[in-house]
Amino acid sequence: MNSICNVDQDKSTLSNPLVSQTKHVDWSVEVDFENCKFSATATYDIVITCTGSNRSIELDTRGLVIKSVIVDGQKNEWKLCDEIEGKAHLGQKLTIPISMENNPTDNKECHNVALIIKYETSPEPFKCTAAQWLTPAQTCGKKFPYLFTQCQAIHARSIIPCHDCPAVKMTYSASVTVPVWATAVMSAIQTTVETSDVSRDHHTFKFNQPIPIPAYLLALAVGELSSKDISPRCRVWSEPSILSAAASEFHQTESFLQTAEEITSMPYPWQRYDLLVLPSSFPYGGMENPQLTFVTPTLLAGDGSLVCVVAHEIAHSWTGNLVTNRTWGHFWLNEGWTTWLQRRIMNKVENVPHNMDLDAISGVKDLEEDMELLPKDMTKLVLTLDDGDPDESYSSVAYEKGFHLIYTLERMVGQEIFLKFVKAYLEKYAYGTITSDEFKVFCIAFWKDTNSDAYDKVKKFPWDLWFYGEGMPELPMFDKTLAEASESLASEWVAFDQYASSTKVPDRDISNWTSAQKVCFLDAMLKSMNDDEESIVKKFNLATLSTMKEIYGFHISKNAEVL
Repeated sequence: MNSICNVDQDKSTLSNPLVSQTKHVDWSVEVDFENCKFSATATYDIVITCTGSNRSIELDTRGLVIKSVIVDGQKNEWKLCDEIEGKAHLGQKLTIPISMENNPTDNKECHNVALIIKYETSPEPFKCTAAQWLTPAQTCGKKFPYLFTQCQAIHARSIIPCHDCPAVKMTYSASVTVPVWATAVMSAIQTTVETSDVSRDHHTFKFNQPIPIPAYLLALAVGELSSKDISPRCRVWSEPSILSAAASEFHQTESFLQTAEEITSMPYPWQRYDLLVLPSSFPYGGMENPQLTFVTPTLLAGDGSLVCVVAHEIAHSWTGNLVTNRTWGHFWLNEGWTTWLQRRIMNKVENVPHNMDLDAISGVKDLEEDMELLPKDMTKLVLTLDDGDPDESYSSVAYEKGFHLIYTLERMVGQEIFLKFVKAYLEKYAYGTITSDEFKVFCIAFWKDTNSDAYDKVKKFPWDLWFYGEGMPELPMFDKTLAEASESLASEWVAFDQYASSTKVPDRDISNWTSAQKVCFLDAMLKSMNDDEESIVKKFNLATLSTMKEIYGFHISKNAEVL
């Protein structure tokens, strides 16, 4: 774990983590659906570190209305700075001076400060960017409103004053008061539900997260929710009308967890792994909130063909949530590692030879498309974001280029000894954060001590080219068995479309193909429709499409990738 005094400068935060860091926060919040806001009290255990001469606590906020500040039991001064022009995403810095009376006389010693802040969030969506308030019409049930939060990358500051940077990890507890018809769920373990003797129309859910997390993993959802256990440590949450479908779709979740434990040689550290299926306005495929992954309802394909997203979020339990990129410039350490682990999980669960390489080939296509669209400096693995909005750097680069760095290392040294490195890496940096250079140093040092052949290879590995080079990386040779089978079938259909009278209907059975292989087949079909010479998009004959419809039934698929 990184030292509390060893935090790289992160310009996406206005807080001062080199001087103060939150160790624990108790969050008491009332959810006001009528006015689309939180009324909250946050009680912090903050460590004032040994490195700062500026004796103040500085926290990130965005659109918050501060009501009062108490330090060590006494009312305290505070200042909410103006928003920086052109930098709305950074919000406003909340500065809380600490008087010398509250400081130790020996500045070499760290000490704790008890801080209480009462505040309200803004009802304006462009200020409270973490919260989405849905009307009943936007839900499945059409009867009650719904709330969910999305704090990644730097939106937590719009619902709670915090050190909104991944370098600072904290434990938290929470009390969430909601209308009596509603259920609250969080990225934490629910401990109790209490109904007030005064107000019978509200009740309070209490939660505890004993494992330190960065602020971006703070998550809350409130709505008309039901749940169903799918294993002793896995539960599915959703609106009542889709609960049965969700539980059926994600029945493999426990198997994914066990497979991840086998690959990492590390027990799942978060006690529970639950899933929340959100309304369709959720903007991502999934979000790896600890103990409660948020997923889109578009994963409910009816046949489990899109559950690789769940495998990805499960992988984050180790790579991202447990071991975290220290700044958003090193985001690939979260997503590249997680994409590698996701593909290892799916390769083992599906037990389809060469399936990992097929997924990698598909990822290369996505990466190539992004490379054509992105500014050159955004195609690097290690990004220089300065005080820009991390959301604007989001692309497949962290996922796919990051994956290919990890996969290249694995293939270079061999899978068996690479898995030993994975275990050592996770154990070394668990509950902490890491940078790209630290990853490189650890990687080289590990094999220096364990395997001389691997050490010689990783020492000569072009680290700087991978980290700071623009554009596509040098890729390993993939096994193209599955991709070629998909492309071959596409060629058969193209030939049938052109020469139906003299060509038999392709009769290859694809019912057992994975979703990735079907998508590869359809992509190859689409590619054949483009005439590069004349820039004309061809069309398949209606009779051909009708025949495909009858054979494959793609038109009744609920798989969003196939459709």
